[in-house]
Amino acid sequence: MSKTGSEAPLWAPRHSGWKMAHHLLPSFVLFAFLAGTGIYAALHASPVLSTALIASALAVLLGVASAYRRPTEDHAAGTEAVLTSTGPRAATWFPMFRTSAQWAAVVMGLAVVILVATVALSARLLILQDYDPLVLIILLAIFLLATGVYVLNRGIRLARIAAASQEPGVYLTRSRIVVHGSRGAREIYWNDVAGIEAADPARHKPLGKRGPAWIVVRQEAGEQARAGKVVILVHELTANPDQLLRTLEHYWANPGDRAELGTGAALVRVATLRPIP
Repeated sequence: MSKTGSEAPLWAPRHSGWKMAHHLLPSFVLFAFLAGTGIYAALHASPVLSTALIASALAVLLGVASAYRRPTEDHAAGTEAVLTSTGPRAATWFPMFRTSAQWAAVVMGLAVVILVATVALSARLLILQDYDPLVLIILLAIFLLATGVYVLNRGIRLARIAAASQEPGVYLTRSRIVVHGSRGAREIYWNDVAGIEAADPARHKPLGKRGPAWIVVRQEAGEQARAGKVVILVHELTANPDQLLRTLEHYWANPGDRAELGTGAALVRVATLRPIP
């Protein structure tokens, strides 16, 4: 079973007030730094550097805006059909936030601007002109390239959700758990589950009292499968993550109840597993 102590809420309330501001504080600081240095570069006749920095600042600002676009109220679980590796199945669905294609396109566009401007800047400073100190120029180029790659990866994840035909979320069927999110589609059979827990990435703990970043469903090694895990990103959920964790734990520990998944009976049971306010 999970060792999260899930009798008490881990994530409530989420996405509101100081908890959100605390979570986004590093983003606000980074935006101010990038925008300030970008404006400074523009005023000192460095248009290429200014373009890369301001595009980076806009990408950070879009990240902040996307957090505020998320609904502050939890969306209830529902009954939906999900396409699995063995065909469509009825499922109890815990929804995730679906990003628009336009939003994903803007993020990817900013990533391209950052990468092109960084390459142009690096070529100008390192090849066409002899600028010193060389170490600072290289570090600046690495920083901007890393920013561009990160923003591009974020845009690809957003596009993956926007373009998916299946509504994003966590689907619980009688036989398996299916996750459709920014990392693509993953599924794991109930009989292969070795543990369910709330966790954070290695050597990383989110700022503020927001609760763990992940719900992890661990898979035990079998004759035809390696040990692995399915990671549910809590920040992508619009469903209540405490309720999802309790539901996963219940149906893992009570195989006889899985027959009701995908029916109204499961929704009634899920409601009884609602976290304590």
